[in-house]
Amino acid sequence: HDILINSQIGCYLGFALTWQCLLQKCTDEKNGKKIRALDSLIGMIQKFPYEDPTYDKLQEDLEKIRGKFKQVCSMLNIQSDFRISTERSSLTF
Repeated sequence: HDILINSQIGCYLGFALTWQCLLQKCTDEKNGKKIRALDSLIGMIQKFPYEDPTYDKLQEDLEKIRGKFKQVCSMLNIQSDFRISTERSSLTF
């Protein structure tokens, strides 16, 4: 279970950092909102205590991160379907 959470959080972070870099060159207001949402997602992930399985708000914070990820995907017009395949080593969005 911890491995799945770590994989999911890692993918969210990589996704957010990649889009943050891609949008840095665009300075219009529409992209400004996207960048602020990405910054918020990155901040939430960086504060997430995924190394502490006894953290009492782990599930609650994870749901907040998932919600923010879905919001960012919606803003970027990207499907937010996150699955980890157990048959093959693959991650899909």
